[in-house]
Amino acid sequence: MQLSTREVQCPRCAERASVRVPDEDVELKIGRSVAAFGESTTVTCSNGHRYWVYFC
Repeated sequence: MQLSTREVQCPRCAERASVRVPDEDVELKIGRSVAAFGESTTVTCSNGHRYWVYFC
């Protein structure tokens, strides 16, 4: 399995960050809180804002 990288935007300050995604075709959803289930990764932007990226 080869991981791809996609760019996401912080929901608070619009700072951009790169995240690794499990599949090129996956849809990304940004959230400010963790969900009880589902595949996700945590991102902290350069301004210290923490958010979650969900792979749908």
